[in-house]
Amino acid sequence: MAHLAIRADGGPDIGYGHLIRTGALAERVLSRGHAVTYATTTPESVRNVCPDPVEVAELPARDDPAPFVRWLDTANPDVAFTDAYPVDTAYQRRVREAVPLVVTQDDDRHAVCADVFVNGNLDAVEREYTFVGSAPELRLGTDYVLLRSEITERARREPPWRETPERAVVTMGGSDTADLTPTVVRAFDGLDLRVDAVVGPGFSERQAVAVENAAADVSADVTVRRDPDDLADRLFRADFAVSTASSTTYELLALGTPIVCAPVVDNQESIADELDRRDAATVLGRDADGERFVRGIAEYASNPDLRRERRERGRELVDGRGSERVCREVLSLADGESDA
Repeated sequence: MAHLAIRADGGPDIGYGHLIRTGALAERVLSRGHAVTYATTTPESVRNVCPDPVEVAELPARDDPAPFVRWLDTANPDVAFTDAYPVDTAYQRRVREAVPLVVTQDDDRHAVCADVFVNGNLDAVEREYTFVGSAPELRLGTDYVLLRSEITERARREPPWRETPERAVVTMGGSDTADLTPTVVRAFDGLDLRVDAVVGPGFSERQAVAVENAAADVSADVTVRRDPDDLADRLFRADFAVSTASSTTYELLALGTPIVCAPVVDNQESIADELDRRDAATVLGRDADGERFVRGIAEYASNPDLRRERRERGRELVDGRGSERVCREVLSLADGESDA
């Protein structure tokens, strides 16, 4: 049995994307009978978001490799997987000296010191990376984007189709750091649609109440869903969705669900740019106001040809099997091909 150590953090202040996608990898590794431990500064968020069987080791600081390396010496995992912006080149070097290392990184901000480097984003192949030490194996592009099993399973199915849309989903992140959900909900006013407005695990009570109030203000049939267990199915069955340009974007592409999206933090800008360049979503600017959401939503509500085009383009871009591929890479590094 192999033991995978995952170094990742997440929560209301920094978002949940790193935990969601590493959780998809953890799920795959666990399903094959191996062990997974998260080394993290946010243990409660890991317990709330990641698969139940994972073990958790709490770290005192995000950017200091020393506590993690000391833990590695004690726990003796077979391979480490890091997905955290503070894990810079020096941090990676310290970890790689202790254990075989897989690094995932959304951009080229740090020179990479790893055995395998993963970037599952749309723009991954075009970026210019630098490496320290022996060059890693490169796994770039959406063939390696980490998606949860419930997304992967539905991505294999033919998505539902309705010429006249009936259902939509609003999901602006696990914590909605930009407080956009009420604005987006109000943009559905006047439309004959059933809308699921998702309140994620990191929403404050103030934010949740604001979403409830917005839902009560509009004529559309809006239901507020608090961290729903069946979110993947709701995304799959929706005629379109409104989201940030985040990990959720890749889930929606794989499912064939047309997207209205807006970047809300710096690391989402490149995703939004690529979606726009490939005409794979209706992309709004980072400064998008309620009127721009109204126009983007109304276009999907009235244009079935556009929804159909986006449905097919999304499924062409993301096949949903990235977690399987990365799992094989991780276990191959830990135990050899025969055990992967």
